[in-house]
Amino acid sequence: MKFEIQTEDEYSIMTLKSERLDSKVAPELKSQFIVLANTSDSGHLILDLHQIVIADSSGLGALLLAQRLYRDLDRNLVLCNVPERVLKLLTISQLDSAFTIASDINEGISLASNTDR
Repeated sequence: MKFEIQTEDEYSIMTLKSERLDSKVAPELKSQFIVLANTSDSGHLILDLHQIVIADSSGLGALLLAQRLYRDLDRNLVLCNVPERVLKLLTISQLDSAFTIASDINEGISLASNTDR
């Protein structure tokens, strides 16, 4: 899976550079979430999903893993630029309330920095 990570003082922005968020990329994505969450200076995570076209339950499972990892570390995970198809999948799965969702990266940074955990 291709992705780009930009790390700042209090947060990291991970931009997925793939059209897929499914069983083909979920294992590698989960591994990357574990590595990133266990990097002490990575801070909160803003996950930019704007390039995602295809998503399935395996991809949602990867997002849930990231959410649990960051919650357990008392950090925030914010999904931003969530495509309509992915948002519908989150809603149908009743997972939309499990995530903090921002319309863009700037709002994501604001929500990650200001959300009390």
